This record gives sequence, C-alpha cells and structure tokens, in this order.
Amino acid sequence: MLTLEISRRFKKSLKKYKNNKKVLQELELVVDSLIRHKVLPEKYRDHELSGNMKSIRECHVRPDTLLLYYVVDDKGVLKLYEIGSHSDVFG
Repeated sequence: MLTLEISRRFKKSLKKYKNNKKVLQELELVVDSLIRHKVLPEKYRDHELSGNMKSIRECHVRPDTLLLYYVVDDKGVLKLYEIGSHSDVFG
C-alpha cells in the first residue's frame, strides 16, 4: 500500500470541487485504487504524460475532470499533483 501525499497545487485546485459530490466520490474511488496498486478500469483512461511532464500520470475522474499524479515507488508514495479540467490543467 502506498502512502498518500498531496501537493499544495492539488489542495488549491480541489477547492473548486468541494460541492461536487460526483467528482469527490469518483476521486475517492480512484485514489483508493491507486493507493492499493490496483489497475484503474479503462473508463478512467489512465496514461502517462509526455514531454516535460513524462513522469506524471493522468486519469479522467469525470469526462472533463483530470487527476494528475505520480508514484515514487522507491519511497512507496502516491503524490496527487493537480485536479481540474483540460483547460485548467494544460491551459
């Protein structure tokens, strides 16, 4: 099982979803699976990013809600990096 770490960027971006129960419920399911080293179902479209973000992974918590995260295997850490729409994250 991985230890969860949350970046300041993630905390800040999560605030906009504080009243969105659907996103929060899906996020909880995704994070629970990731902490337990489970492969995410295909519907989350989990994949590694490329370019200068190649160590970061992205999955779709909801159709236009992305979770950016990375795993530090040698330390057993899951780091939540950011959550938001495509335009929030990459715009």
